[in-house]
Amino acid sequence: MHPIIFQTNFFTLHSLWLFLGVALLVSTYTLIKLSDRNSLKIQFLSENSIRIFICVIFIARITAVITNFSAYFYELSTNTLLQLFYIWDKGLSLWGGVLGLLIAMFLICKKSTDQNFFKWMDVIIPSIIIGLAIVHIGTFFDGIGYGKPTGLPWGVNFANPAVKYTVPIHPTQIYAFIYSTIIVSGLTLLSQTEKIKTIEPAGFIGLLGTVAYLFFSFMEEFLRGDDTYLLLGIRIPQIIIFLLLIAVAVIFYLRYYHKKIGITHFLTKQ
Repeated sequence: MHPIIFQTNFFTLHSLWLFLGVALLVSTYTLIKLSDRNSLKIQFLSENSIRIFICVIFIARITAVITNFSAYFYELSTNTLLQLFYIWDKGLSLWGGVLGLLIAMFLICKKSTDQNFFKWMDVIIPSIIIGLAIVHIGTFFDGIGYGKPTGLPWGVNFANPAVKYTVPIHPTQIYAFIYSTIIVSGLTLLSQTEKIKTIEPAGFIGLLGTVAYLFFSFMEEFLRGDDTYLLLGIRIPQIIIFLLLIAVAVIFYLRYYHKKIGITHFLTKQ
């Protein structure tokens, strides 16, 4: 585990921020390529980049503060209130950022007469997931989002006082990297098939990718060992992921069932 890549008296390069930067570059490149392939104008994003950026940062920060309330409001003072604006303290929620991006795109597309939110989902979701795959490597080096103790041969030890286990634990960050990579690869292959190209309305790839990622994230939560708030003994993040999974799955089902291209029909039809 290497949470710090480079450090001087004036500058510290954290591994998490390094991989986050790489993820942003790769996601942006993927988004541009997919947008061009799907005849979507990337200028639409650049024209609204400031609004999108503000929405992403705002919701990512708010989500992080809510899910770590006690860490930010251990006392009521001017100092704790000012700390809410210190976004460089790694206090940005990954899920909050993704949610902020989707909310911003939905609102912007809704105001536009020639932009389809679901078409954009088909290019945004794969781009996000490939970025998340890279970020998961950063969380591994940073020692966050770790798993429970395990006797499996690939269990890892984290020499970090922030990790509460001194025995081998599940490398859940690596699990997340693997399933994220598999999902992106599957979506890429699926999007190139003739069957998918004839499916209307738009959004199949985006919704399917979201369902798949949420499902594996939900399963990953069973192996997570880092501290978080619990509700009836269940991790709050797992509850949130489950609710999102159900909501997106229902949207996916309703959107394609009446088009006679439901999951069962699609998989069985030759």
